[in-house]
Amino acid sequence: MTPRRQKPRAGFTLVEVIVALSILAGVLIGLSDFTRRFTTATRVAASTTVASDAGSARLETIKGWRVYGSIVATYHSTSDTFTGGPWDGLTRQTFAVRTGPTATDDFVTVTVLVSGRGLTAPVRKSTIIAAF
Repeated sequence: MTPRRQKPRAGFTLVEVIVALSILAGVLIGLSDFTRRFTTATRVAASTTVASDAGSARLETIKGWRVYGSIVATYHSTSDTFTGGPWDGLTRQTFAVRTGPTATDDFVTVTVLVSGRGLTAPVRKSTIIAAF
């Protein structure tokens, strides 16, 4: 009588399946944490970009102001809160301080602070406008 050969078993053992599933679970947990952090960073970057646009728009408006002597009276300590549009949820504060006029110094420093939309710190934009 000839001994019967057993076929080699095909497939995985239960231990191998459990180890594979454990590794897969660890990878998926790490991936979900990365996705959460990436989403948060993207949201903050988008809010910062929009706030920067709002500040730059105010500075460009002031730079185009025709009457130099009235910049401070028109824009100092003004505040805008936006409800709707691309700047929804933002608050923009403008501060204009004049130095001079003297024989050598006559300029206005304009600072715009934009806050809101979950920004951790306000976005600050500044410029100096000289009399000409």
